[in-house]
Amino acid sequence: MPVTQEQPAVKDLLEAVLLVSRLSWPRLLTAWVYTPVGILIILLVLFGINALISLSSVSFPSSVAGMIILFACLLGFEAVFGERKTKYFVSLVDVPGGFALRYINVLFCPAFVLIPLSPSISGVEIGKIIGVFVLGYAALFAATAYLTRALQLVLGTSKRAVTERAEEMGTEQDDIPLTDVAHNDHSPSRNESEAQVPLLTDEMADEIQAPTRAQNPEVITGTGGPPLTANAVTETHSSSMLRQNPVPPTRPQRWAALINANLDLLTYSAVFVFAGIPVYYGAGYAMPAQLTLNIIAFFAALSLPARWRRIAHPTLVASIITIFGVWILALIRGDSLKDGLRAYQTKTRYIQVFSGQGLPMPGAGDLLSSTLDMSIVALALPMFQYRHELKRSFFPIFIPNVSMAIASLFGYPAVCHAIGISSTRSLSFASRSLTLALATPATQNLGGDLNLVAVLCILTGIAGVIVGPAMLKYLRIPEDDYITRGVTLGGNSSAIATALLLTTDPRAAAFSSLSMGLFGAIVVAFTSVPPLVRIVSELAGK
Repeated sequence: MPVTQEQPAVKDLLEAVLLVSRLSWPRLLTAWVYTPVGILIILLVLFGINALISLSSVSFPSSVAGMIILFACLLGFEAVFGERKTKYFVSLVDVPGGFALRYINVLFCPAFVLIPLSPSISGVEIGKIIGVFVLGYAALFAATAYLTRALQLVLGTSKRAVTERAEEMGTEQDDIPLTDVAHNDHSPSRNESEAQVPLLTDEMADEIQAPTRAQNPEVITGTGGPPLTANAVTETHSSSMLRQNPVPPTRPQRWAALINANLDLLTYSAVFVFAGIPVYYGAGYAMPAQLTLNIIAFFAALSLPARWRRIAHPTLVASIITIFGVWILALIRGDSLKDGLRAYQTKTRYIQVFSGQGLPMPGAGDLLSSTLDMSIVALALPMFQYRHELKRSFFPIFIPNVSMAIASLFGYPAVCHAIGISSTRSLSFASRSLTLALATPATQNLGGDLNLVAVLCILTGIAGVIVGPAMLKYLRIPEDDYITRGVTLGGNSSAIATALLLTTDPRAAAFSSLSMGLFGAIVVAFTSVPPLVRIVSELAGK
């Protein structure tokens, strides 16, 4: 029987798949077994913490309490068992924690996807809200930066920061634990000859290891994180070609490289087509289809050119794509957009699931929001790594956050009410700079608009990513002043800005994490005091 062209092609494809599976199975095992089990265990712990908190009259998110407890446990573990055993414990926590942090931007999508379900607001009030948002962000951002910088100069911590940064750039590496389990062939920490486009040869099998430096989530592949962008591939390939001229790869190797670089996208696409769609239209359960759709939309957002992503943040772009996707899927079933969005988030999160309450099955938004709690807990890891710097810089962290909490809590409601914004929405502004996990209980305590505060929190975080670095430069904050950069971005732009710092300045990310948690804890604590709540409500005209 004559050999056709299809037979060699099929053989090459099978060889490519076998090559990818041989090299990628440890990553697949980590991503699809170890990581989900780790997330489940930590969510169970958070459920227990929430049960203990509910015994008191204080409303405080279990995720932030878990971050504080984990940080304290790591400190205690090191004091009792030593540094070596603590590193091993950190590596275990980092399996689910690092995953949640690498995907943290997609976890904020539900707040935007559900905007069409929010009550309508008049155009005049929207204009007033935008004005307060922009001017308030700029004023608090500048005040925080200058106050933190001034405290460092007075207390002498600024000189120590410069010295530490010089040492870091000269000899140290930012081996933050949360990136140790990210499996990526394209890590920027590798030398240029190893960082070329992944042409998988047998010799490379032993070279694929976890990177040792903090890296951009956009260049993590192989189920370790979002896909490698086209720009990154081009830049890496061009730099590697200056050093060597590798042997041309075979066709199976080229196909294996393509599959490996798009392994996450192919996996979620397969789940969407072969599981999500049949379950949605057969059994009426939307979660598998909508969840994979949301993640694929996030991958698409990351594929945009870098100059576009500076304005079109992946969270916003992915949310818009997801809204249209949910609408199309709902129309095929004969449902409306609102029906699809109600299936996207049924308000059945992990706390309700573990409580055994008779609620609807969780939707895609519920799973993403639950995993967001895991990412908040994982922020304790960079805090622990830079624990000594955090201890030395207590006052430059504490004083600005207390000042900012007081200004937000008493300033925003009064200003909003004075220009004619409704009292409920005015109260939402008091929590606008908090991470969403903390803004929700704080707004509930005040009686504000939960839909508005969700949008304000995410937009504030995105503003920190888009304009935060430029504002710091305009305010003439030195690039080596990681304390001011971390406190300012963490306190004003919460977890989204912290996620940016994790990839660009891990030392500043530690201060950002602590500032975010401290600022939020202070606001939540203040809103748990009835006399203060009455004062704030009166300022908002309620």
